[in-house]
Amino acid sequence: MSRPASSRPPLRLFLLLANAATGLWRGLLPIVLLNTLPSLPTLLALLVNGGVSQTPTLADLVALPIAVILLVFAQSATIAGTHRLLQGSDFGLLLSMRQTWQRLPTLLGTAFLSGILVLLGLAALVVPGLMAIALLYLALPACMIERTDMVESLERSGQLTQGYRWSILGLFLLALLPTVGLGAVTGDFAYAPVTVMQVLGQEAGMMLFSMFSAVMATAAFERLREIRGMPAAPQPLPEWASGKT
Repeated sequence: MSRPASSRPPLRLFLLLANAATGLWRGLLPIVLLNTLPSLPTLLALLVNGGVSQTPTLADLVALPIAVILLVFAQSATIAGTHRLLQGSDFGLLLSMRQTWQRLPTLLGTAFLSGILVLLGLAALVVPGLMAIALLYLALPACMIERTDMVESLERSGQLTQGYRWSILGLFLLALLPTVGLGAVTGDFAYAPVTVMQVLGQEAGMMLFSMFSAVMATAAFERLREIRGMPAAPQPLPEWASGKT
């Protein structure tokens, strides 16, 4: 059962960041390897095109959906491995990848539903879109760690983030800072034509965002379950997720 609102300890941003930093540094190599995967289709498209094409080519059109799938895969595997780190176990790169592969259709569906809701919120007004980001920020960790289905994952994220969405939004914006910084350094915000350096800056920025976002979301997921007094998942955790391998 959840604790009364008055007795809940506050969600302090620095505690989440401490957990996130611990997960990042202890599993730095596998986290970096995983989050370079979404950039591979774009880099291959650059090679096929012989440089940056100012109009979309067939290689670009093929690379985009593959990159999106790999992004969901990389973030989910990072979530699984970081969860194991926070449970006191090893990251388990191959184990995390295998378990993510087994749940990939559900993970893709969860990410798709979350993305549609966020886009609708941003299209209506910016603030509802930002609140949608905060509300749904833990949907992927719920799906990966607790093995909930698509709708249950969204509901679980809503339950856990209730009352703490400004803090969650702060984590999201913090994870976004390296991407913005790299974009500014490499001229990402300059006018066309796009250069190879800009593309590489975009990919490096997305890699950093993917890494930090996944690790922070996992740390927030664990912390909020602890705060609300419901560390046990609605469904029994499998052995790989419980850190008892």
